[in-house]
Amino acid sequence: MHHINVIITALRILLAVAAIIAVLNIGMGLFALIKNDHGVARSFLAQTFKVPDFTINEEVGVAATFGVLYGALLFYLIYGIKHFYRCLVKIKSGKMFYNDQGEDFRKAGASIIIFAKTKYLLYCCTGAVVFFDITMFFKQILPFLGVYLAGKLFYLMAYMAEKGEFIQEENELTI
Repeated sequence: MHHINVIITALRILLAVAAIIAVLNIGMGLFALIKNDHGVARSFLAQTFKVPDFTINEEVGVAATFGVLYGALLFYLIYGIKHFYRCLVKIKSGKMFYNDQGEDFRKAGASIIIFAKTKYLLYCCTGAVVFFDITMFFKQILPFLGVYLAGKLFYLMAYMAEKGEFIQEENELTI
């Protein structure tokens, strides 16, 4: 059970860090929009993208849109990871298989996969369309595949949990 405690602690840290990053992204995007400051927008976007030397008129709007969308995506990821967190807490309490465990794993996997696909599209579209940085498609492929495969592993865990629920019900009925 020590390993589950480590995973639960790591998930708590992950949820807290993701929430902080989401709030910071939304805050920076809205701050740049409210102040209408190209310098703030440029420095915010330069953390992720190769910003050209010339100023783009829509830079503030791009920073605000990107910050809010990425922050919302992170909050959606938090929603999905909380399903996995609940599963681990129930497993720690001794309920190895329970009703709807497969559904919880499936919801976690679906939200992780949706996060991976949408983040890839957001980064690639912003980089390629706004900053003409075609290399963003290649820079983001490895993070995308890693997160996407993690989501697929949750689908596998959902299948295993459903089979475990079925076997446990069969054992309880057999006397």
